[in-house]
Amino acid sequence: MTAVTRRRFKPLVWPVALLIVGAAANWLAEFAVGRWQDYQFYSISRPVADLLLIIGAVWLVVAVIRVLRRRG
Repeated sequence: MTAVTRRRFKPLVWPVALLIVGAAANWLAEFAVGRWQDYQFYSISRPVADLLLIIGAVWLVVAVIRVLRRRG
């Protein structure tokens, strides 16, 4: 992989990282409510996880469009 190719995909790193963190937070919220019936933690962490997933998905779509536009 050349430096130009790596540089072209660099805008995709943070949105993907945000999606991974959102998915992990979502899993943790589901695990907490299933394992310990911790509904207080679930009510706080689930909306945050959903928000992270939404922001990450929108950001990733915008980043992919930018990468494709630069290529052409």
